[in-house]
Amino acid sequence: MRTIIIPTLCILYITMGLSAFGTNPKTKNPTFENWNDFKSQSQQSKYISQILQSHSNKNLEDKKLRVVYFYPADRKPIKDHRKRWNGIMTDIQNFFRTEMNRLGYNQVTISLEKENGILKLHEVQGIHKDANYTYKSGGKIKGEVFKALRAKGINSEEETLLIVCGLSKTDGKKVTIYSPYYGMGANHNKGICFTADMEWLSIEGLKPDPKKIILQVKEHRGFEPFTLNRFNTVYIGGTIHELGHGLSLPHNLGTKKESTRGTALMGAGNYTYRKEWLQGKGSFLTHSSALRLLVHPLFRGSTNQAKKPPSLRYKKLSLSTKNGAIQINGTIDSTIPAVAMIAYNDGENKGQRGYMVNNNYDATSWTSVLNPNNEFFLEVGDLRDGNHQIRLVSVHINGAITTKRMHYSMKDGVFDFSKAKQEIKNILAK
Repeated sequence: MRTIIIPTLCILYITMGLSAFGTNPKTKNPTFENWNDFKSQSQQSKYISQILQSHSNKNLEDKKLRVVYFYPADRKPIKDHRKRWNGIMTDIQNFFRTEMNRLGYNQVTISLEKENGILKLHEVQGIHKDANYTYKSGGKIKGEVFKALRAKGINSEEETLLIVCGLSKTDGKKVTIYSPYYGMGANHNKGICFTADMEWLSIEGLKPDPKKIILQVKEHRGFEPFTLNRFNTVYIGGTIHELGHGLSLPHNLGTKKESTRGTALMGAGNYTYRKEWLQGKGSFLTHSSALRLLVHPLFRGSTNQAKKPPSLRYKKLSLSTKNGAIQINGTIDSTIPAVAMIAYNDGENKGQRGYMVNNNYDATSWTSVLNPNNEFFLEVGDLRDGNHQIRLVSVHINGAITTKRMHYSMKDGVFDFSKAKQEIKNILAK
């Protein structure tokens, strides 16, 4: 076993700011005896739920997802858009609720803005004609949407926006799509994601299709055949996947244990959404994604101190190996309480330059609670040879995260932590 332990350097001690959030006197703080009691996901979720219940939700704001429907100057919204998107977003809301319940976080889901009992769509007609918008028009559309919402008194710089673009054409069973379809820079206070609307898009299209409809769909290539089920899985699945990015979730791959359920939503889960309604396995939330959503203002129901930085400092941090796994031990201080730690283990693939966006689909994630002394213990498994980056993420009760990066390599099962050793020194020195 090779172990790296870096002594704590002179660090400013910042007291954990529990009092800033208040506590509920009716809720007892959870007990902590040893790390063996918190190896399983269910043990962790029970502990984390108790911690969240011990904090009051004072100074609430009515924070909800804003759904914008954008269409060109020379067109109308696509047929039945309000009815179809009310169904789609209700199902997405149900997916989040079901997955959070499965993971032990009861009745937690995304808050949707509604009007007269159905989804509220902020309709924005563009200033350009249809021919002027393409897949690459995200920046242009963003500017037009921001201006239109500003006229309504909405500051888009402080909102999470799902922009549904009516940028497609349907001719019978032929569908041409030319809408932006991606997420843009997001954190727990704001985010933007684009998706597309099409006439054939609906929740009903995810269910068994006795007519066995085949669509011809053109997006980035020529026309390709899609069953109605596959079409709706890909594009409604794409919507919730991009919404995940708008909620600041990164790509990740389910661990071997998690993947027995199907495909991680923030991996390739956009291609398996609701496949369980037919045959096979569908998409699921990894625990790491659930943890980040759990404290997001749109899920938590609180914007208390959401704009305040956590001011996190590491007091101790070490890496070691045991039984073929990497163990990460550490102690933190923060002005905003942290409720969990996540380690994303991201392998460098052949031909890849760097890590992160579009290179992080293979990043498995591993989670830990923090004990009353703000100590954590992470165990990273499913290891393979090659170069790797570990992104160590603290998840704070106000929705904020902090990220530290360490690099290591493994060859024939032998670890090289030389680079991580220097990076740990730098982390502790700050």
